[in-house]
Amino acid sequence: MYCRGAAAVILTYDVTNWQSLAELENRFLSLTDTANTDCIFAIVGNKADLTDALAQEPLTESERRDEPQPVVTCPTPPATPLQHKQVSREDAMALYGRVLRYKGLEEKACLPAERMCFETSAKTGYSVDALFETLFELVLPSILKKRSEGESATVDLETPMEPKRTKAGCCA
Repeated sequence: MYCRGAAAVILTYDVTNWQSLAELENRFLSLTDTANTDCIFAIVGNKADLTDALAQEPLTESERRDEPQPVVTCPTPPATPLQHKQVSREDAMALYGRVLRYKGLEEKACLPAERMCFETSAKTGYSVDALFETLFELVLPSILKKRSEGESATVDLETPMEPKRTKAGCCA
């Protein structure tokens, strides 16, 4: 039920906690069984602000609009001391490969792990836009194709279903 009909699934772990990656694979991967067969998977390490000084500063309005930023010659020290990163990008990319194998997908036929593994910060917004923009660009063509083929992803709860009849004429 969790992923039924999903066009994309974002599997998220904590970059400062190796156990979160292990639990993601061991406990939550099976929840993706009801996703669409053409579902896109993204592996996302959150809390990057705790391990990367670049991720600690919230985005400014001009950064959100992609305007060039002035060069800072003397960076300010991080607001909080950096923690040790327990999960590397390579670990996340390896998990992406295992997800594809679990789903019975050929790695060569799927999007490369480099493109589908992200490190973000929900606190500062670091790389969150890049994650959702990437997923939107990948999912939109699939949605438009299904819509043009007449497939509907919605269920009409107002229209009653016709009861199925067995050979004997009784309702099933």
